[in-house]
Amino acid sequence: MLQSSRKSAWRRSALLVISVVLATTVMAACGKKNDDYSLEFAGAGKGDVVATYKDGGKVTAEEFDNYLSVFKIMQPTYAQIIDAYQPFKQQLLEQFVSYKIIAAQATDDTLEKAREDVATQMKDYETALKDNPDLKTAVDEQKVSDDDMSTYVMLTATVVSHMNSKVTDEETKAEYEKNTANYTTISARHILVSTTTQDQTTGEEKELRTKEEALKRINEVKEKLKAGGDWTALAKEYSDDPGSNQKGGLYENEVAGKWVEEFKQAAFKQEIGVLGEPIEVEYGYHLIQVEKREVKTFDQLDEATKESVKNAVAYTHMDKFMTDELPGYEVKVTLPEPPAGTDAPAGTDAPAATDAPAATEAPAAE
Repeated sequence: MLQSSRKSAWRRSALLVISVVLATTVMAACGKKNDDYSLEFAGAGKGDVVATYKDGGKVTAEEFDNYLSVFKIMQPTYAQIIDAYQPFKQQLLEQFVSYKIIAAQATDDTLEKAREDVATQMKDYETALKDNPDLKTAVDEQKVSDDDMSTYVMLTATVVSHMNSKVTDEETKAEYEKNTANYTTISARHILVSTTTQDQTTGEEKELRTKEEALKRINEVKEKLKAGGDWTALAKEYSDDPGSNQKGGLYENEVAGKWVEEFKQAAFKQEIGVLGEPIEVEYGYHLIQVEKREVKTFDQLDEATKESVKNAVAYTHMDKFMTDELPGYEVKVTLPEPPAGTDAPAGTDAPAATDAPAATEAPAAE
C-alpha cells in the first residue's frame, strides 16, 4: 500500500470525507437553480427523534435514513457496516449533527459559495446515471431521490465553505512551509515487498511472509538493482504493488501527501537518481529511487495547490470545532438498539466514521 490510510478518530477526520465527496461526486443539479438547494433532508422535524442537541435541535429517523442512503453510495466500502455495527452508525449520526450545527452558522456569502460548488460538482448527474450502470443500480437500491443527493452535497459543501472562510492567508502559508512534502509533486520508482496480503472479497488480511523474509527479499532486489538490474523486469518479479509492478515500479507526477509517511518522507528527501536504503512501513519494505522532484516556494504554487493547502488548514478548524465546541451542544443520541448479536462483519475493522480513503490516491499494494 502506498497511500495513507488516514485512520484517525472520526472527530479528527470529518473534513476529509467532505472533501472526498466534493472531489469525486459527479452528481448533478437535475435542472435546479442554485438557490433551490436545500440543507434539510425529507423528514426533517417529523416522526421519531434519534438525536437532540442544544437549543431545541433534533434529528429524526427519516432524515437520518435519507442521509445514510446517500452516504452508502458515496462510501460503498462501509455500506454493510452501517447497519451491522451500532457504534459506527452512532458516530455517523453525531457527525450528521455536527454538519447541521455548522451549516446553521453559515453566512450568506458562505452559502452562496457552497451553492456554486454544488452546481459545479453536480452538473453531470444525469449523464453519469446513464453511463454508469453501477451508480444507477446503487441509487435505485438505496432509493435516493435527486433532492436527497443535492441536499447531501449542499450540506457538506456548506461545511467546507464555512470552514474555509475561517482560514487566513497567514495560516495557509504557514501550513505549506511546515508540510511542504505533502504538496510536492514527485516521480519515483519503487519496489514493495509486503508482509501481508488482503482478500479483496472478504477484506481478510493474511501473512504473506515474515518481516525477516521480507527484509531478506528487499535486500536481494536492492543488490540486483545496484548491479545494474532492470527496473521493469525486477518490479514484475519482486514487487507486491499491483499499481506499479507492471510499469517498472513507477509512480509519475504524484502528490506526495497521498503516500504513507515513511514513503513520503523518503521520496521527499532522497537524492534524485540514487537508490535508497530499504524503508520499513507497517506492511513491509520499500525500495525507492526518485526520478524527479520540484520543490516550489509558496508564491510559485498554482491556485489548485494553494486551495489544497487551504483545505488542510480548514481541517484543523474542523478538528477544533469537534474537540472544543461540539461537546457544548450537548448532543444526545437515542438510536434504537440493534437486534441482539449484531456486530461488525467478519474480517472488518470497525472504522471511524470518516476513515474512507481519498479516491484519487495511489492504488493499494495488497
